Amino acid sequence: LDENGRMPIGEMAKRLHITAPTVRTRIKNLEEAGLMKISGLVDPDRHLELTTALVAMSIRSHGKMDQILKKIADLDNVAWASVVTGRYDIVAEVVFKGGTEELYRFTTEAILKMANVVRSETFVVMKSRNNWVRLPEGVKDI
Repeated sequence: LDENGRMPIGEMAKRLHITAPTVRTRIKNLEEAGLMKISGLVDPDRHLELTTALVAMSIRSHGKMDQILKKIADLDNVAWASVVTGRYDIVAEVVFKGGTEELYRFTTEAILKMANVVRSETFVVMKSRNNWVRLPEGVKDI
């Protein structure tokens, strides 16, 4: 699936030397266990109406980092968010339609209004390669 997410079940079965029902069952089991998700991805470099950025945040967690991470990851324009090592606690990839106006609103309102974010630094992605992104809820209608 990593090579071709649209590969027919029959072809997968042939390549793996197992039956098609076994392939279907294994895919279903992986999805149900939350170990795999089949999703369409876009190349933001080919969508000029999209702005992508990495937002790094220092968090005052008071032992609630998991809840804060979930809160950030659930924001409409967040493609993904992760707890990281280094000078920041959380990094999130955000995607917006249009220019930096929405990004500015996100970093000055949505992020900083979360009482736990002490400081943030934003890195606008100017150009990238092999950066296929799942579109977050805030930009699903491109």
